[in-house]
Amino acid sequence: MKHPMLLLCFCCASLLTACASSPPLPPVGPAPGPQTLAPPGEGVLVVYSAWSCFDNYLTADHSGYNIYSNDGKLVKWVPNFIEGDWTVEPPTRVHLPAGSYTIKAEGGIYGWVYVPVVIKCDQTTPVYLDDENHPIASMASMNNVVKLPDGEIVGWAANPGTN
Repeated sequence: MKHPMLLLCFCCASLLTACASSPPLPPVGPAPGPQTLAPPGEGVLVVYSAWSCFDNYLTADHSGYNIYSNDGKLVKWVPNFIEGDWTVEPPTRVHLPAGSYTIKAEGGIYGWVYVPVVIKCDQTTPVYLDDENHPIASMASMNNVVKLPDGEIVGWAANPGTN
């Protein structure tokens, strides 16, 4: 064998790629509790994606993400920046017509993840992918949340009890 190191690198890369893939997630839905203000027929999506590597010291930015329709078409790219105090304000609030979507966002150690989401009228659907401590961690029971394979909570289950 002329290139054993090349073969070894290829095998390691193949194994790492296989380990990085995860099973599809169940849909994330609105948080229980009070309603939100949204235009008629719309709900709000808030994605706490992984922190951006390009902080400019004036804002703390979550990484941008894509929103896709059920048929796979790009609905919107969201830059996902926070203006003001990042400890108080959420990332960009996106108003969407009620329905089902898929987001593609950076999720910490998982890299790019695809998360199905359900948007309901007058409700906010939060998605947590930034490895931060969010209130959902202390309020969630085992059957009403969506989790990544490592147990990190992504959000509230759109259909509790089916996870």
